[in-house]
Amino acid sequence: MPTAGQKKLLEKLKNSLTKALPEGQITSGDYARTGCHLEVRASVVGMRRMAQAMKEKRFHLETITAVDFPDSFELVYLYSTYYDAICRVIARIRISKDASPHTVSAIYPGAIWLEREIYDFFGIRFQDHPDLRRILNPDDADYFPLLKTFGKTKLTEEIDDILC
Repeated sequence: MPTAGQKKLLEKLKNSLTKALPEGQITSGDYARTGCHLEVRASVVGMRRMAQAMKEKRFHLETITAVDFPDSFELVYLYSTYYDAICRVIARIRISKDASPHTVSAIYPGAIWLEREIYDFFGIRFQDHPDLRRILNPDDADYFPLLKTFGKTKLTEEIDDILC
């Protein structure tokens, strides 16, 4: 059950996000089940508007990740604040497999590392990213290990040859 401070913050946040994302879907979250007070579904064109609205409300970007579906990707942004009251917001953005979403690193500089990790593991290229290169896998890797289609690669075949 949200506290009085959380209720006030959530109401203000819902109003701000409704203005920033008229095309978005904003619903109350079940914090006990999901760990989030608010859930937002937005379009790829609303990503940066949402990030800006969250920054203006003193939320920090906790993490970004992606989910690989058969026909699309879903970018998942987790925002939180401890300024007025503890509050966590999850934003889900569905994108096509060939989409190149805009980076939010100009708004949240910490997103540079998070978006590099998403590129490294899923192959999602972020437009206008200042340093989009692999972060953990070798630069010449011919694979993205968190894709559902990931299988044998030149590197894993070489490892198998060495170990077997």
